[in-house]
Amino acid sequence: MKKKARLFALALCVIMAAMVFTGCGEKKSALARIKESGELVMLTNAAFPPFEYLSSDNEVAGVDVEIAKAIAEEIGVQLKIVDMDFDGIITSIQSGKGDIGASGITATDERRKSVDFSINYVDAAQLIIVKADNTAINGPEDLDGKKVGAQSGTTGEVFLTDETQAEVYRFKTAADAAMELSNGKLDAVVVDELPAKQIVATYSGLKVLDVPLTEEQYAIAIAKGSDDLKEVVDKVIAELLESGKIDQWIEEHKVASGS
Repeated sequence: MKKKARLFALALCVIMAAMVFTGCGEKKSALARIKESGELVMLTNAAFPPFEYLSSDNEVAGVDVEIAKAIAEEIGVQLKIVDMDFDGIITSIQSGKGDIGASGITATDERRKSVDFSINYVDAAQLIIVKADNTAINGPEDLDGKKVGAQSGTTGEVFLTDETQAEVYRFKTAADAAMELSNGKLDAVVVDELPAKQIVATYSGLKVLDVPLTEEQYAIAIAKGSDDLKEVVDKVIAELLESGKIDQWIEEHKVASGS
């Protein structure tokens, strides 16, 4: 009886092990999972015009949305957009809460430790915004000791923290920082070039200093190991760049967002 029990237990272990290995072998790729679900989930922060912003009908619009729509169409699924805080996008992609992160994200070495990135699709730079009558701040060297705002989690915040002795104030959006600047509670704001110009167009009495602080490139964040998805994203972006569609969308959404 004991021998039969041991044989039965051994057989059960073999069956369970086979089930485990079979289950591992059936793990779906990122692209297969997206096709099965019928939707591509884009994580973004809709406060970064012309790349993402809320339209007049309160829908998320912008250059990155157009790119994501083209990717979803290539895959053959619907696009689902999740609007969230910018500083949570990378970790959310890493943990599987979204398929792509598209929010004017600079592909930095630090971020590459957590996620993969598509090919670059826009060159960018960080610029300084000050009040129009400010003559004391003319470049990054003048930020030391000043109250300077930036959007939390951005390369603008990183630059201020690592490259200056400024008193850094962190905000959920660049627009929030600009409001504090306009109200006289900050001396300057550091933000990406195109959003900086949109902010100055929105808030009277502000100006952008034409002194690039960084050289950056935007790319789409993708979870590590999602090679088949990255291949599709790279293909679509390359085609959009070659056709000039991304430049066209930038101009269109600068107008639509008031940039």
